[in-house]
Amino acid sequence: MKILNKIKPEFWDHHDSDAGPYRSQFDFRRIWYAAVFLTSAVVLAPLIFMTVMDYRATRHDVESEILLRTSRLVSNVRRTFSYFLDERKSALDFVVHDRCFDECMNPERLNAILENLKKSFGGFTDLGLIDHRGIQLSYVGPYGLKGRDYSEQEWFKQVALHGVFISDVFMGYRNVPHLVIAVKCTPVDGDFFVLRAALDTEKFNDLLSKLEIAGQGDAFIINHNGVLQTPTSANGEVLQKISLPIPE
Repeated sequence: MKILNKIKPEFWDHHDSDAGPYRSQFDFRRIWYAAVFLTSAVVLAPLIFMTVMDYRATRHDVESEILLRTSRLVSNVRRTFSYFLDERKSALDFVVHDRCFDECMNPERLNAILENLKKSFGGFTDLGLIDHRGIQLSYVGPYGLKGRDYSEQEWFKQVALHGVFISDVFMGYRNVPHLVIAVKCTPVDGDFFVLRAALDTEKFNDLLSKLEIAGQGDAFIINHNGVLQTPTSANGEVLQKISLPIPE
């Protein structure tokens, strides 16, 4: 208390009882409070304003930098995956137009084609020949799908209409996540047929795992409906609908 009394201004406890109606003009404590408030306002207001503006500018710069890096990453991934799929689609298109229907019907020849595709490109798991009715007439691969009817499958309807189709990841008859590339060939003297190849999604997972993402980042692929096409570390399993908002 002695220290407080030493630093306390002399007017702090002053009360002039003779001031009458002018007492407020001699209220030195009130005047001191007003002076301190105004001085603080004059000093701190510009500082607070500059702090807020600097925060907003820094936040904008950081968000812009993050957005730029993310856009660059997405663009690179898109090109990588597009090249991966286009390369295999072109290979399948070459095969279906270079080999006749009867040759693809031969399981030994079809298996040789599949092995060559695996060695040259990788990612292929099986190969099938489907006629215009949607019936798989010949098949080589681990799932025993010969004779399956694909006439009601969306991918078959799309390839029959457009000539080529690359699907989203789905389960299908094999109950394993995969995607298919299907190419149609229409001979001059007969009905069209389709050469269909399934791709292993592990190839996609390997490509994503090589991305350099700082911190606790998580890279994954979704389709336009928000369904996960690849595994995630914290946002769900393959073929689950993601809870995050979907970009327009």
